[in-house]
Amino acid sequence: MQQVVLVAGVDYEFAGVDFRVFTTNRRRFLERRNTAREDLRFVTMDVRTGETEIRDVTFPGGRRTEAVSVTRSHDPVTRASYAAPAGGHPRFRPGQWRVLGVDDVYATVRQIGAAAPGTLAELSFFSHGWMGGPILVNSFDDRSWSFTFPVVGSGTPVTVDLVVPSTARDPDDRDARPRLDFVAPQMDAAGLGLFRAAFAPDAVAWLWGCAFPRVLHRALTAIERAPGFRDSGTDPETVLTLTSPLEADDRAWLVSNLGAALDPSSTATRIVVRFKHLTHLMCRANGAGYAQALADAGNVHVHAAPLGTYAEYDTGGDRLMNVHAGFAAHLRFYRNYLGLASDAEKRRYSVYAPGRTCPPP
Repeated sequence: MQQVVLVAGVDYEFAGVDFRVFTTNRRRFLERRNTAREDLRFVTMDVRTGETEIRDVTFPGGRRTEAVSVTRSHDPVTRASYAAPAGGHPRFRPGQWRVLGVDDVYATVRQIGAAAPGTLAELSFFSHGWMGGPILVNSFDDRSWSFTFPVVGSGTPVTVDLVVPSTARDPDDRDARPRLDFVAPQMDAAGLGLFRAAFAPDAVAWLWGCAFPRVLHRALTAIERAPGFRDSGTDPETVLTLTSPLEADDRAWLVSNLGAALDPSSTATRIVVRFKHLTHLMCRANGAGYAQALADAGNVHVHAAPLGTYAEYDTGGDRLMNVHAGFAAHLRFYRNYLGLASDAEKRRYSVYAPGRTCPPP
């Protein structure tokens, strides 16, 4: 039986988006495509409600049957789960360890790898997102956590502040972290082996949310506007001058990352550099994100919004999500210069293959 794991994050702005609806729409989409009437298991993990639903769709004697079971093993997420924003987004309060998190998703995948290897056809995260991966609740990795020891009898509770070890996950953090999630102590070699074993040879993973660091968006736009740049076929040795729409922070990021590759004619208001160094920088930036980390850990092709783009909700059709059409130039850059193919469903997501590298120019 093929299996699909669908994860619904929380709209932490509470602006009316229910990501569980998207998991339902995805299940229905995949069922419509199942013209061979193969048996399917859909595992839906809803962070907001704390529910995990297992839905088996089978065809005994050619007739469709459906069996559904629901487990409520995690705490729900409500407005009270968040601290009031101070000029930013609502912040998930610490100490909510019983809320469904990305580590629970990984555990589900490993269970499939142990019990039914090679059957996971799709892993989908429907949530807000950033280059660091799905934002399931908008928690933070501040490398510290507080633990209050319970009182036995009379006395005053004792709270101890602890520093999180370098490769351990912050216990207060429920979101994805590409630098930590696929290494010990989260996943040792055996755990990573089970995680990878779960995926079918032709499996896919989807990160449906955004990946929109503005510095990357503006840097790409400056490249695309630079004299001498073409959508395809730009000579790697071409010297480009980047100006608009770069801001001071963008130029500082480029200077910091390009270093000695910068042309001496660069100034405080313009970046002058050979094109090959820009493509290498964009390759490294995308390689540092969650999409590539998941692709490498699972040995699976990951469909994700490439850095500098964001996703939007479909207004018709399948009622899923897509990368905004206004990023067509960015997508051409990624396809023609970094080899990031577009997804076969024509939703404008890029495909991150396992083992991608960025050879120095």
